[in-house]
Amino acid sequence: MLLNDKVVMISGIGPGMGIKLALEAARAGARAVAICARNEARLRQAEASIQALGTDCQVLWKSTDVSDAAACRAFAEATVERFGRIDALINSAYAHGGFDTLESCSDANLQEALDVNLFGSLNLTRAVLPRMKAQGSGAIVMVSTLGVHQPYAGGGAYAISKGSLAAAVRYLANELAGYGLRVNGLACGWMWGEPVQAHVRDAAAARGVSEEQVRAEFSAGIPGGRMPGDEECARAALFLASDFASAINGAQLDANGGELMR
Repeated sequence: MLLNDKVVMISGIGPGMGIKLALEAARAGARAVAICARNEARLRQAEASIQALGTDCQVLWKSTDVSDAAACRAFAEATVERFGRIDALINSAYAHGGFDTLESCSDANLQEALDVNLFGSLNLTRAVLPRMKAQGSGAIVMVSTLGVHQPYAGGGAYAISKGSLAAAVRYLANELAGYGLRVNGLACGWMWGEPVQAHVRDAAAARGVSEEQVRAEFSAGIPGGRMPGDEECARAALFLASDFASAINGAQLDANGGELMR
């Protein structure tokens, strides 16, 4: 199986791609998933959902604010103590930083996006490096966005933080290759899951139009008009974390249904 016997750490467990990463990792044969988020209730729910799959995958969860470097180290240490190793880290925790233009975006909102998306990802990455270096192997995946290359209304703060993270991917990949580690990014677009479904409902209600119309508008730039599901994008991230991607390092894989081709 894709992740047979792997120990996979995942940040940002929530109702969207985060929980799908954990579920798909278990389905792909992971020996264990270590999951974190700030919301303890979501973590408990995620644990129950993973266990309900009936696989042999073990679960460790820890309430963690990724913007806190000490908390990230504690999460990594708990993972090693429980499972003995860390084979992959997927940095999925995010903050959008509001939906204002950059002209009107507050410094606080911009800082929030940077603290979680950039510094939070770096905090967790730094926390797992001692163990991965000692093993001589490990894969790190940074979840990013096509908004870095294709602007959308209100996405400036989010895209700035993720653009910085894309640069970090290339530098980390170069710096860590000698230790047997790989670092890659995944650029997602609109993903059909709970967060986008809620956004579609709200937009449709505000405009007095059907949800189908709003969904079609969101999907208009995607070839075939089909918005990928968040579980599909999760599988792309898990591919990058697997040994099947052993030749891929410092890359950014587009997982957006072809909305951006390059």
